[in-house]
Amino acid sequence: MVPTEHASEPVRSILVPTDGSDVANAALDRAVALAADVDGTVHVLAVVDTTTDPLRFDSGLVADIEDAKNELVEDVLEAVDGRQVEVSGAVRRGRPASTIVDYASEIDADLIVVGRTGESRTAAALLGSTADRVVRTASVPVIVVPDPETDETAD
Repeated sequence: MVPTEHASEPVRSILVPTDGSDVANAALDRAVALAADVDGTVHVLAVVDTTTDPLRFDSGLVADIEDAKNELVEDVLEAVDGRQVEVSGAVRRGRPASTIVDYASEIDADLIVVGRTGESRTAAALLGSTADRVVRTASVPVIVVPDPETDETAD
């Protein structure tokens, strides 16, 4: 984990990456609740991942994926509307974990709230996970929200 200089600073700007999953929605709910408590802003980010196998993507498919991510962010913003919290949204292209960390720096986020998939610890150790990579590389604190549908004790 990268040391943080922000430990004593108040949380005002919270980044929440989303892929539309239940665990991402749980992370969003946690971020909105935190933002409401501190009169903060929530920034929702969806990432178009074209880095895993660039040969299988053509420009039309990337545009379709980007359109779907934009629609996802709009839906999330609409769902949060009326909760007395300022919310903004963005879509970026790139490797998910590094794009999340870079965007956190770009918006000067004080905190990242990310959902953890239901992967076992063994799978995460072998394959890595976006949440794990964000935790290890972010320069701000990260809250990892577990999947509400999985048994946290299962491996």
